[in-house]
Amino acid sequence: MPLMLKRQYDALAAAATGDAPKKSALEPERAPVVEISNDERATDENENAVVVIDDDDDDAPRDAVVSARLVGSMRHRAARARLAHGAKLRLRRDDGNAHDPNAVAVDVLSSSVGDPIHAVFVKATQAAVLAPALDSGALTVVACVVDAPRGVDALPTKDVPVRFTLRRRSADDASAASVLELLGLPYDVPSSVGELVSPKLLDGKFAEPMSHRWLTHYDFTKPSVFAALNPVTEASPEKEWVYVNGRDENVSSEDAASAHTYSGKWMIMGVKSDVIDRYFVECAKAVEAGEVVAAKAPAGGGEGGVGVLILYTKDFRDRVEAERAGVALKRRFGSGVHLKYKTDSATYAGLYATGGGKGGGKTCCYEMKSGSLTMDVDERVYAECLKLAENGGGDYA
Repeated sequence: MPLMLKRQYDALAAAATGDAPKKSALEPERAPVVEISNDERATDENENAVVVIDDDDDDAPRDAVVSARLVGSMRHRAARARLAHGAKLRLRRDDGNAHDPNAVAVDVLSSSVGDPIHAVFVKATQAAVLAPALDSGALTVVACVVDAPRGVDALPTKDVPVRFTLRRRSADDASAASVLELLGLPYDVPSSVGELVSPKLLDGKFAEPMSHRWLTHYDFTKPSVFAALNPVTEASPEKEWVYVNGRDENVSSEDAASAHTYSGKWMIMGVKSDVIDRYFVECAKAVEAGEVVAAKAPAGGGEGGVGVLILYTKDFRDRVEAERAGVALKRRFGSGVHLKYKTDSATYAGLYATGGGKGGGKTCCYEMKSGSLTMDVDERVYAECLKLAENGGGDYA
């Protein structure tokens, strides 16, 4: 029996029995991951391709469609010219890549069989999540198509958006579920972030001057309404911060510096002034939803047209809660956002990574990197921040 037909027979038999198909001794260690048509299955070019199991099998796991970004197309002009909306792509692991062991290369297929051209790579932060799942067989790429209705040259970025159809090997595979969760989130900040608060909610409301040195949310107004009525960029810099808090929460107030505190905050750095107003409305929505207990943004939008968004949790010692808050922010602002967590104890002690603070060096005990839903912990920094919070001091180095 030809090798390709044998694989199809084994795959169909496995779908019927629930058993994993046995690998032939003639097979390579890893088969390319590829979408193949019926015509292509008959060609020698695709003899090592992954076989798509018939979707009519009721017991087969459901497929999931997720988004991803491809990079490097500007270096391959001939291939880029083929990256039209809906174009079919072929993925293959490039684990011999000297720059990235998780590299997933992408070829664009032509209308004629057997003429693929290498075009791009899956963005490294997403490949780091996808590649291990492909290597283990937890996920198989059934299809990959370009998702650029107006054409790739009309995009504001050189990255090429695509849609993957991914299939789980097992419906209860936790590792596959984790990968699908991450890839299921938008990578970039969604266009819906900070959508205008309903005019009905704003009707009759007003922005009341406050005596606090921050422009501070007042109790009888929803945080999102307050944020919409008080655009960050229009706030007087004399106020320092525009601040919203949840019910019965008042984190990091003027008096907090003199007391022991366990509060801390996730920070989104480098937010440009042309988007910071609507981003802060989204932060206020996170406060309303209970994802964080408070949020603030620099009055005026920050220096040089760039500001920071700060979102508080009540107790940095609660790592589960800190990570939950970080994941919630990734859901709002895209998995590509890079989050850093700093304790208020470090801030009150004057510890800053740059700018001549007392400590210098690294001051954030937690971090959620771009393309990740996992919170990394720096135990050394955490220990020093805990010492500062409990004792009001500590040798931070």
